[in-house]
Amino acid sequence: MLRWWRDASIATRVFAQTATMLLLAGLGAFALLAADAQQVLDREAASTSSELAQAIAATPTVREAAAAAFEAYPRDRDGAVRAASEAMQDYVQGVTEATRLDFITVMHPDGTRYTHPDPDRIGGAFLGSRGPALEGRTFTEVYEGTLGPSVRAVTPIEVDGEVVGLVAAGVTVERVGTLVVQRLLVVGALLVAALVLAALGAWVLARRLDRATGGRRPEDLARLFDAHEAVLHSVDDGLVLVEQGSVVLANDRARSLLALGDLPLPIVPEASLPPGVRRVLEGEGQVRVRGRWLVVERHEAGSGRTTLTIRDRTELQRMTGELDAVRQLASALRAQTHEFGNRMHTVATLIELGESARAVEVATAGRALGQRLADRVVGDDEEPVIAALLLGKAAEAHERGVEMHVETHLEPGTHGIDPVDFVSMLGNLVDNAIDAAADRAGAAIGSGTEASAWVEVYLDEDEEGQIVLQVTDSGAGLPEAQRDAAFGAGWSTKPPGPHGRGFGLSIVRETVERLGGTVELGAAEHGGAVATVVVPRPGVAA
Repeated sequence: MLRWWRDASIATRVFAQTATMLLLAGLGAFALLAADAQQVLDREAASTSSELAQAIAATPTVREAAAAAFEAYPRDRDGAVRAASEAMQDYVQGVTEATRLDFITVMHPDGTRYTHPDPDRIGGAFLGSRGPALEGRTFTEVYEGTLGPSVRAVTPIEVDGEVVGLVAAGVTVERVGTLVVQRLLVVGALLVAALVLAALGAWVLARRLDRATGGRRPEDLARLFDAHEAVLHSVDDGLVLVEQGSVVLANDRARSLLALGDLPLPIVPEASLPPGVRRVLEGEGQVRVRGRWLVVERHEAGSGRTTLTIRDRTELQRMTGELDAVRQLASALRAQTHEFGNRMHTVATLIELGESARAVEVATAGRALGQRLADRVVGDDEEPVIAALLLGKAAEAHERGVEMHVETHLEPGTHGIDPVDFVSMLGNLVDNAIDAAADRAGAAIGSGTEASAWVEVYLDEDEEGQIVLQVTDSGAGLPEAQRDAAFGAGWSTKPPGPHGRGFGLSIVRETVERLGGTVELGAAEHGGAVATVVVPRPGVAA
């Protein structure tokens, strides 16, 4: 039996336990109903016996016969009993048969019977109590008489205040038991029907439970649950289950990324959540929350359920920004090397041809900007990468026919900002500006007109000591409705390149916000676009 129970599925155990509980409950209810039925019938029998006994004692026939017998009894006992019996036996038997009583006995105050269901027992002594009735009171009792145990009532027959006889009426216990059994048969049938229906419902429930659990045992489900919990809370990705807009499941990683803390589940849609969390629950793709970049994947599970996988890509974004900064610097230096290589070849050829003046002119072309930036590269003991970036970008702009102007009021160096962050912000802004200026100039040439292509870079600090980077171009500009969208990852007005497009401004915004600054896009005074970045110096409140 124990082995069967251990091997039984959870559905089988539930059905067996439910059926056992129903059976025990049914038996208990039947026992209580039986006891209650017995008490009710006993009370009914006593009440009916008392009422009929008092009614018979009040009838003229019984009163007159009992009074006559009482008066003659001392002189002629047998004659008095015989006369009383002849006067009342038939009447009392008729009443007995017409009611639910088993016997009605009229007797002398000393207990000598005048009537009895068995005529042979007339004149015999009444078996039972008579004391309270002799005192003029009606009482009931259970007593074993000639017909067996019975529930009886005894009442006095009074004439002119004197007790001249007694009436005993009752129902045998056997008959009360028969009535109890009849009632219990009906109750039992109803109870059995209810148990059958309940057992059928338990069986249906067990079948559904068996399908839902795959016929597994409770121990198997416990192991699966433990494994599920272990995996759920050990993965590095955040996992969230949403049902009808409410968060019903969130692992530890999701709580950490979304700053949910110990907020109890389920989290209803109207709940107050940390800033940005609602965007994660309702959105998809890359979302910024509390200074971190989160990638959200939604999987619709049907029935209003949605599974969210949340991955933290902040570190990857930072590394992407660093890689982009390095690529920017390398590209700028490569363009600078190419520019100077071409210029040196030209100078050497002109010297060989005896065109010294022309060689000097070519060698010194663009010297002002190049010299300022070169001086910065050579003279900046703190960090020469910014000047090197601008020197390379100036060469790249020259190659593309774009005139680049740089104005700076900052001391050399990055002023405490990570050089990679500085290169990432400035390099991407300058790249976008060069692209915009070159594209507009190319479009103008294609249409048979001329348009100047230029980029202005302005570096300064504001009254609060914050660093200001401003890049202006002569491009086509950007409509105001698209300026916010331009900072989204993957957004671009140009076709995809070999490394993708639309990530420059996204990286700029991420870097600026991480540094506690702001970035804005606007329209330049003479057309084109102007991008302004304001970042606080490290350690100085913005």
